[in-house]
Amino acid sequence: MRDYAFCILNSEDSYKMKRVIALIVCVLTIALSLVSCNGSIAIDAENKGDIFHAYITGDIYAFDPGKDQTDESATKILGMIYEGLFRLDENGKAVKALADEVTIVENEAKGEYKMQISIKETKWSDGRALTADDFVYAWKRLMECTYQSTNAALLYDVKNARTVKAGDASIDDLGVVALDTYLIEITFEGKIDYENFKKNLASLALVPLREDSVATNSRYWSRRHATLVTNGPFAIKSIDRDENTMRIDRNSYYYRDTEEDKLDRYVKPYKILVTFLKEEEKPDGQRTYADDLDAIYAEYVAGNILYMGDVPLSKRAEVKKNAHVTDANSTYSYLFNTNNALFSDARVRKALSMAIDRQAIADILVYADPATGLIANTVYNATSGKSFREVQGGVLSTSADLDGAKALLAEAGVKSGSFTLSYRQSEAEQAIAEYVAGVWEQLGFTVKLSPLTTVRETVKENDEEIHYYIDSVQEAYETGDFDVLGIDVSMLSTDAFAALAVYATEFSGNGIDMNSENYDFIPHVTGFSDAGYDEIIERAFAEKDVAKRSTILAEAERYLMEQMPVMPIVFNKDCYLVSSELKGLETSYLGYRIFNSVSYPNYVYVPEEK
Repeated sequence: MRDYAFCILNSEDSYKMKRVIALIVCVLTIALSLVSCNGSIAIDAENKGDIFHAYITGDIYAFDPGKDQTDESATKILGMIYEGLFRLDENGKAVKALADEVTIVENEAKGEYKMQISIKETKWSDGRALTADDFVYAWKRLMECTYQSTNAALLYDVKNARTVKAGDASIDDLGVVALDTYLIEITFEGKIDYENFKKNLASLALVPLREDSVATNSRYWSRRHATLVTNGPFAIKSIDRDENTMRIDRNSYYYRDTEEDKLDRYVKPYKILVTFLKEEEKPDGQRTYADDLDAIYAEYVAGNILYMGDVPLSKRAEVKKNAHVTDANSTYSYLFNTNNALFSDARVRKALSMAIDRQAIADILVYADPATGLIANTVYNATSGKSFREVQGGVLSTSADLDGAKALLAEAGVKSGSFTLSYRQSEAEQAIAEYVAGVWEQLGFTVKLSPLTTVRETVKENDEEIHYYIDSVQEAYETGDFDVLGIDVSMLSTDAFAALAVYATEFSGNGIDMNSENYDFIPHVTGFSDAGYDEIIERAFAEKDVAKRSTILAEAERYLMEQMPVMPIVFNKDCYLVSSELKGLETSYLGYRIFNSVSYPNYVYVPEEK
């Protein structure tokens, strides 16, 4: 029997050749908890393509593309394993992905406005054909009146979308149907800007889903994802949370004719071996980080990791010239629970916002811009070719006004109070929380810091122990169980409407309260509900001229920042480091890396005698 390993052979001198040979006969245990010999990867079959180590992001547990993404990191994985009808090019323009032909059908006399999209033939990672029904299922799931997701805002232009979400019409009345195996028809309430809608369809929230996988297991997304069925260029083969690793394999069915095409026709890498930060489990089931990014960065410097999707705070200034830094599609923000008596007065929320120095926080993070509003730099201002921020300007100060904050609190009759500031455990969010808490304590408040971790739950299913991993931040967000909660607020689309509409009661995406007497709408997770804001969003929705609507949306953002249920802190930046040995890496406009054409040319296939 022969086993095989990939090892890097550097031909500069024979000494390095001997060193590689010596390393082949031993098994090194590196800090990544992966089998490795000087950057090589042990495999057990024929050579199927390039393999390399990577740190893509911290461990994520939110693999459901339909749910609100409270962590920008999730995008970096979801973008690898799912694909929708369109994608955004480097300029934010919608270009075809799974979509093949797009036909607009209009009959003004009958008031009919439709978009028909034929989809390319491809397969899920388990070899089953992807069909139009998979899109219909995913979209109807979002619009169910009992399903909680702000992503519903992406589909409100679809016929009957609002009445379906309100529970006043059946889900089958939604204007989305599969006309044929590979043909989707979308019917709209009226004439819309179709190009703008295509940008919505590029969102990861509107990718297809397999009903047989999702609907049969409500906890499908939170267990070990060895059986996760996806349609993108890669698939998650396994996750080992004891070893802090994940294996991402090429989806060999991605657009590929399995009888005619080579394995790497559409996706070159065979495997990406991903490491996470090491975690340790406490007696209560909570999992907390046992080390930090510095240990992984050391492995990158040593050449054991070829791609690093983040940089430790201590190294960011040092490596800034070599790091690839772009705008992320989100704004790091604090959500106020307006049902908490302390935060029920908008003046208190606004005072807390006025007191912080956003530029100082951006300086701490190095890779961030101080937030001048909620809408991030990646969002366009209609058809102007400029960002929403460039055209509309800032609506928040980047510097602190502590005296103004104190005066506003005095006006509200608030001198003190105690509350908990919760956030995802990471060195960046910890640094922000410590700074902000220090400022707020100067205002007289007592702030308890609560870095939220992941909790492992073990249940018996068919006499088998199954481990589920619960993201405590996601759980706090979905249940509203928080005082102040730090999250990445996703922009959802390059259109500002989707990000702003969700704070309007009927556009929140949370559906209706089945236990209320009148089946009331459930507002945004902050509890914010304001008639004045609702009226502005209704006007924006009614205005189908996107240029005119941008002006109304700017009005909406100004109003929202006066009410401050959400406090923007910084515009997130996406930063990564990549070895010169890794070729062909690309970046999506939405902030995730495209590994499809990546090659690792400096390895050779070396048999190892057993």
